[in-house]
Amino acid sequence: MSWSDALRVAFLPERTASADHLPRQLLREISQMPRLTGILPYLAWQEDVRLFALDQGGFGEREEHAIGFCIETLPQTGASDEMEKVLASLFVSCPPGTGIQISLYGSPHILPLLRAQSNLLPSSVAVDEPDCAERRHRNIFRLLARRRIDYYLKGTGQSIFGHQTYLLRDFRAVISITLPLDPESPADVDEALRIRESVHATLKSAHLPGRDWGPGDLLNFTADFFDHSRLFAGGAARPIEWNEDRPLRDQLSHLEIASRVGDGDVRFRKAGGDESVLQLFSVRQYPRYFRLSGMNYMIGDPYQLALSMPCPFLITMGAVSLDYESARTKAQMKAARATQSAGSYMAHFQPDLQERKRDWDMVLKTFDSGRTVVGMYHQIALVSKVEDASRSEHAVRAVWRARGFDLTKDFYLQHQALSAALPMTLTPGLQADLRQFGRINTKTADNAVMTSPLIAEWKGTQTPVMTLFGRRGQIIGFDLFDNTGGNFNFAVAALSGSGKSVFVNEMTYRYLGAGAKVWIIDVGRSYKNLCELLDGEFIEFSDERQNTICLNPFSMIIDISADMEMILPLIAQMASPREPLDNYSYTALGSAIKRVWDAKGRAATITDIYELLQTGRLSLEGEYERDLSRLATALEPYTRHGVYASYFEGEANIQFDKDFVVLELEELKSKKDLQSVVMQLIMYRITQEMYRDRSRRKLVIIDESWDLMGSGASGSFIEAGYRRARKYGGAFGTITQSVDDYYKNEATKAAINNADWLFLLRQKPENIERLGKEGKLSLDEWLKRQLASVSTEHGHFSEIYIHSPMGSGLGRLLLDPFSMLVYSTRAEDYEAIKRLREKGLSVSEAIEWLVIERESQ
Repeated sequence: MSWSDALRVAFLPERTASADHLPRQLLREISQMPRLTGILPYLAWQEDVRLFALDQGGFGEREEHAIGFCIETLPQTGASDEMEKVLASLFVSCPPGTGIQISLYGSPHILPLLRAQSNLLPSSVAVDEPDCAERRHRNIFRLLARRRIDYYLKGTGQSIFGHQTYLLRDFRAVISITLPLDPESPADVDEALRIRESVHATLKSAHLPGRDWGPGDLLNFTADFFDHSRLFAGGAARPIEWNEDRPLRDQLSHLEIASRVGDGDVRFRKAGGDESVLQLFSVRQYPRYFRLSGMNYMIGDPYQLALSMPCPFLITMGAVSLDYESARTKAQMKAARATQSAGSYMAHFQPDLQERKRDWDMVLKTFDSGRTVVGMYHQIALVSKVEDASRSEHAVRAVWRARGFDLTKDFYLQHQALSAALPMTLTPGLQADLRQFGRINTKTADNAVMTSPLIAEWKGTQTPVMTLFGRRGQIIGFDLFDNTGGNFNFAVAALSGSGKSVFVNEMTYRYLGAGAKVWIIDVGRSYKNLCELLDGEFIEFSDERQNTICLNPFSMIIDISADMEMILPLIAQMASPREPLDNYSYTALGSAIKRVWDAKGRAATITDIYELLQTGRLSLEGEYERDLSRLATALEPYTRHGVYASYFEGEANIQFDKDFVVLELEELKSKKDLQSVVMQLIMYRITQEMYRDRSRRKLVIIDESWDLMGSGASGSFIEAGYRRARKYGGAFGTITQSVDDYYKNEATKAAINNADWLFLLRQKPENIERLGKEGKLSLDEWLKRQLASVSTEHGHFSEIYIHSPMGSGLGRLLLDPFSMLVYSTRAEDYEAIKRLREKGLSVSEAIEWLVIERESQ
């Protein structure tokens, strides 16, 4: 050891020793040592008014109290001019000396949403109970769910990909207000309640509705920065329960956690475990021009994946509201001084004097327009493992530098910086301390709004049936049936090889797991593995020589008056598969259907319509009409005299006994007319099944829909089926390889026009433009760039842009190796599973064997 190192150890042991390496003689004094949490002002919770009582914490020379409250809101995915103007009133409605902090936390705690998803499983045993092989294999849904949850939780602490930094997280936005009011004064408490209501109204007007925090919310949010094991425990952090008999700050940490304040960081170690590092940064220089929408890039660049945040982080914008008159007087004085300096001889050698003059001129314009200025700062806190500390520092500097912000590391000011980063800490004592160190800058209220960390990624809807992840790792949960203002139907468009079959397999598994009934109409056997794994019903349509399935539509009718809107276009499709019937023929066909039904009811067949029309008369009194006999000739292939007789003669015998039904039409692919009729008859039969139980959700998925739907009267049939499905709690979904496929005929146009949910995987640029021209999407340059960047990395993820009335966002479908093989449509995977099944293994056993084999290679 060098002489300088020896001196450092002797006189500055706290900067060199390990966090839990203490001299034995000091162990007895540990209980008297002040804790790091003592710097915080969190004192008590006032249950009757739901406000926090605060003191000065580790700052301020005299005892002084304040009132605080926190509002958590969902981060927005973008910002508008109106939103910026509304948020500016936050800094006007609060009294002078109020501390306003807006924080965005990149939290690794995704387990609550995954638990909520697992609770949708049709089983009384939750997936996060202690592991038991027999219990797990008893229910395939819980087996897959357990694998998926384990896979996702690993991605919260370390990158889920080896070739790039990508952590799974949940972004949380918190607005905290610290008021220089006395919590024991009834008048001050009433004033605090009024201000809270005003803040709620402002946030709601800015499309940021929020909920008030209680003591448990504050403790569990803040504790992550004092007990880092909560962040690196794979999402298994135990919640802290509030104890009303102890000060709030004393409940954030305990004696198992040792902390050491070094020159440029704070190091923590719990119970002799691995050491972790808390690093703190503040903004030294701001860009000349910035808008609120730009805060979307401060959590990582969605297009440049090298600019990402590799650890949990907290971004806080703090602002102190100033007295309007005194701030204006001070601004006028500084502006006059800046103007004088800018006109002096020295201005030729100091260009920054002109910039300073422009800044103060802008401040004066702010006052002239009725707005105000604030004292502002930005604080960033990073929590990482020791070995990742340097990489995390370089990453955050790169992310912020790319947007024009210059960060500085807070050396020797960690106590102050940590307190300034956490919610509801901007008390008068801390404000004075920040000013003393020159860390609060005078900025306009607009500057504070524009740099507020309120922008992140879309979180989805209320019910997390489906799970995707944003490019910055945000967990996205959504449910088609959360759309209360429209229908539940969806459309999927994706180029070949971009992962659409995998996405639909995942959707099928998720909705079956949530208790829904699912039908898939397919060509190509993309869902056979999943069907067998989930014990579904796989129905194959063979050609007319071997066919045993009857689809007589009359056998399916329940109420002819209600069912006519589907029966008529269906039989019109048989009579004219290429183009719609003229008005006379369409009306005449409807009359024939009604007369046959009145005569024979459910025992009627297409042959009965054929024989009635062949007479050329709809009644004995009517005159002979040649068009009727021609209509009969068009229907002949579907009668007992035609080649497709086996499909339509007799009583319909297709049954859907299981929750998962796959109807495979591969063998009908060469007979397009018959294929489209069979597909529509299946849809009609499914809507009848939906009618039986309106309390249960139903999902119908039509793959390669443009090729199956046909033309003719299909459009009217599709519209009627979609309308009926919503009444019965059902949803129709269609899948194509291109957006253009949805505009090939009236049926596919009806399918996309009646679908409120749109899922777009990788697309050609011209297809994106088509969506804008057809009015399905409101395209601007930002959305065009986002859609053009949608990609797929085989073996890692598929990206999907989701557009819905409930919100829009871009998500990645991440699958564990087992699920990836279950959903795979690659020929080598299909053949490998097939070979193992021929040896007597079940689908589950074959996939398990392949996963183990490939992981060992």
